[in-house]
Amino acid sequence: MLKIDTETIQVYPAKTRITLNDKATKTLFNQTEENYEKLMNGSKRGVIEKKKHKKHGDIKSGYQLQNENGYTNIAPLGEYERAVLDVCISEYDNGTRYISIAIIQRALSGKNCEGNKNGNTPYKNQLAEIKQSLDKLMCTLYDPDILEVYEELNYEGAEKITKSPILPAKRTEKIIGGKKQELIYFYDESPLAKQAKIKGQILTYPANLLDVPNQNNTPFVIALKNYTLRRVLEIKQHSKQLKPILTLEDIFKKCRITNADRKTKARAREYIDKFFAHLQKKKLIKSYEFTKKGNQFYSIKFIF
Repeated sequence: MLKIDTETIQVYPAKTRITLNDKATKTLFNQTEENYEKLMNGSKRGVIEKKKHKKHGDIKSGYQLQNENGYTNIAPLGEYERAVLDVCISEYDNGTRYISIAIIQRALSGKNCEGNKNGNTPYKNQLAEIKQSLDKLMCTLYDPDILEVYEELNYEGAEKITKSPILPAKRTEKIIGGKKQELIYFYDESPLAKQAKIKGQILTYPANLLDVPNQNNTPFVIALKNYTLRRVLEIKQHSKQLKPILTLEDIFKKCRITNADRKTKARAREYIDKFFAHLQKKKLIKSYEFTKKGNQFYSIKFIF
């Protein structure tokens, strides 16, 4: 039930975005419908934390999922929900404990303005998408099996990560700018964020890198931008191990449009093209180009 509070607060959106880049998070948001349903019905997902350890071989952690009582959504988590989680953990790290849906939408778009300025009030469909994603994150319980594995890898603090919602938060109402608003209250840090921090596997970047001028930030566009930017940043951080190239097949798979029609894929490529031109203008990359295999677009190569 929504709790109404007349306390007046101010919210200052984070200008730095945090994104988790550990294997547990990657696998969680990239499950097939079949595997996700198994996870929700008692199966454990194994995660290789370190391959070919001299003493222990492949070292695996694990996790299970469960819906909160009264919540029955078993659709897999995807890149859009992961982007919403990125916004929320970034705000939590910024010291924010209350956030509005409008601020979440602007953060997803890379905009850092406060309140409802500049005509950035979410459309009804955007509001519904964010609320649905928040419900999914707040009502899906994450149960990690990491204690022994983290001890073997000399990671400290695993005992503090226990079964909890992926996003420990709840709905409330407070007064902002003299008006009553529905807010999301963060009462703890995400267990996924705790894990990634213990392993030192997070990426940070200016939130405005996502702010492409004159672009309609639909869930589809947000998923594409957040996934491709995360991969670019990961490649830049591990430039000796990873080549600066993203295949369209991988992007389409992660954003769940592998089986979409040609028109949808062509539109996705146009969004990606515009986004990489934006990253070039922001000087995150020096240049980029699409490559083909035969007559088909295959990948996007870039130079730092």
